[in-house]
Amino acid sequence: MEYIAQICTGGWTQKNYTADEIIERLSLVSKMIPLKSVIIGWNIDRSLYEETGKWLHEHGVEILLWLPVFSETADLKEADDAVDLWNRSSGRVELSEGENFSFCCPSSERNIQNTIDIYEEYFSECGFDGVFLDKIRTQSFAGGISGVLSCGCERCTGEAVKRGFPADRFRMAYEQKKDRLFDVYGYDPEKGYTFADPLTSAFLQTKSEIVASSVNRLCRYFKKKGLTVGLDLYAPLFSPFVGQNYELISKDADFIKPMMYRKTDAPAGIGYEYEVLKKALPEAAGYELPEMNRNFLRDQLNTFRNLPVKKYPGIEINYREDIARTDPEYIRESMAVLQECGMDGAVLAWDVMRAPDSHLEAVLQTE
Repeated sequence: MEYIAQICTGGWTQKNYTADEIIERLSLVSKMIPLKSVIIGWNIDRSLYEETGKWLHEHGVEILLWLPVFSETADLKEADDAVDLWNRSSGRVELSEGENFSFCCPSSERNIQNTIDIYEEYFSECGFDGVFLDKIRTQSFAGGISGVLSCGCERCTGEAVKRGFPADRFRMAYEQKKDRLFDVYGYDPEKGYTFADPLTSAFLQTKSEIVASSVNRLCRYFKKKGLTVGLDLYAPLFSPFVGQNYELISKDADFIKPMMYRKTDAPAGIGYEYEVLKKALPEAAGYELPEMNRNFLRDQLNTFRNLPVKKYPGIEINYREDIARTDPEYIRESMAVLQECGMDGAVLAWDVMRAPDSHLEAVLQTE
């Protein structure tokens, strides 16, 4: 298996570490784990990446820019906000300074261009070997029901109509049925959720097509520049709700990183996303969170194992008492299941700077 380390340098202007601190940590990590690449970002201090990249290249390791797309970019560039079907905000989640999970419209030409402009202005001359696109989705149930019923702006509604989806009829159906519009008969890892109302399934599929169209365009742009392109994806259990159809969105990417976060109590954490779903849809029927054991992880990985891209699931290697209470046994179990399912490797997420040495040692100690 191949290993990719991930480092969170902080928001655009909030710097978590110096280049010397990053290099010192990577020097230790690389002695314990053979690294293929390092995903790092997205603070705009170029020297961080120039100095770190120089060290990484001297040691035969690629450096990939961690670049948000439909969230956080509005802090640097004027953007078109995402709204729900009633033109209300799709919600905002403050996790930390510099990361607000406030989403903008996925079909907006301006928003797509913002991502390109941010890369060109701040990062194009830093020596990156690739880009890792994050926040390539809509808001989740973390923003309440408005988060998932987005984007409902005039542009996205028009794109939906072009694809044959009756946006007005879906809005009226929700006004009539409320939570029960999201009733499911059950969940099958291979087929996903079976929605009681086909309109709901059609809505989520249409949203995925709109998101994928924009993400594919960005993938092609960066690949034409000779860059490797990776994608940050929700676990299959919840990816439909945020507009991420694995097959559609990965069409022009080189690799995907499904966030298999079984120990994270924050956006993209599987348990967290289940809790916000239940809070947003208290009357909806059919939602049961599976026991998040190795069988669950295996079933989730098997849903995308045959995609024609490299697959590097993300496993939380960092420890945070508040939102990521991981342990070596969890790391060992996760890596063993990744191997069993034929994954190409793993992303050591989401900040190797915060990973205890015991967690790093556990990576190669598969059960």
